[in-house]
Amino acid sequence: MDVQNAKKISDYIFKDVFGINNPFSLEELQKKFAIDIPSVQKIKCLLSKTDTWTFSATDEKIASQEAIEDQFKKDEWMKKKKPLDSVKDILKSWEEINYQTSEKYINSVDVAQSDGVYNSANVFHSVSIFDSKNIVFSYKIFDSNYMLASRDNSSCTLGIRAKESIFCSSGFEISWSNKVSKSMYIHDCFDLYECLFCSHLRTRKYCIANMQFEKEEYFKLKKQVVEWILK
Repeated sequence: MDVQNAKKISDYIFKDVFGINNPFSLEELQKKFAIDIPSVQKIKCLLSKTDTWTFSATDEKIASQEAIEDQFKKDEWMKKKKPLDSVKDILKSWEEINYQTSEKYINSVDVAQSDGVYNSANVFHSVSIFDSKNIVFSYKIFDSNYMLASRDNSSCTLGIRAKESIFCSSGFEISWSNKVSKSMYIHDCFDLYECLFCSHLRTRKYCIANMQFEKEEYFKLKKQVVEWILK
């Protein structure tokens, strides 16, 4: 995964959610939509002296998973035996070899600038991603695909700023909801399609602020909402 591919994924999600081409750079997308999403930080790996990305505290001893694996190939991380006469000696010796691992990827491919990625693919600048694909600027995503600037979701697809939701798709600012699609600014809802600014509704479509609208009225107002979001 590189910046160019991360941009392509973001553009695809953006077009699906907002219905227009993405006018923002990757950096602009991060600042506009992901500013409050928990993220990795770039620091120097203490073993390789190269840049690495971590979610751990930056005052800890950090080494990339790659650098740790390279060291294992050299000496299997074994040290020559020396006398240990106290717990203090043990702790000192442990400190010498105990690095917090950064850029942790397990059974994952095409991952960059991320930490804690499991059984996933095409992940960029994200943390704690499980069984997912095409994830950018996100945190704690499970079994999802094409998510941008989202957190704490499971089984979601094509979402921007989705939070604490399940089985939601093609939406923006959907939180604590289930089976919501093609909607924006939704909280605590179930089974909604094409709704805006709604809370606590069940099985509705073409609603705005919990009021029922005709389809034509709805899409006229939705266009104004999209323009307002992107201005």
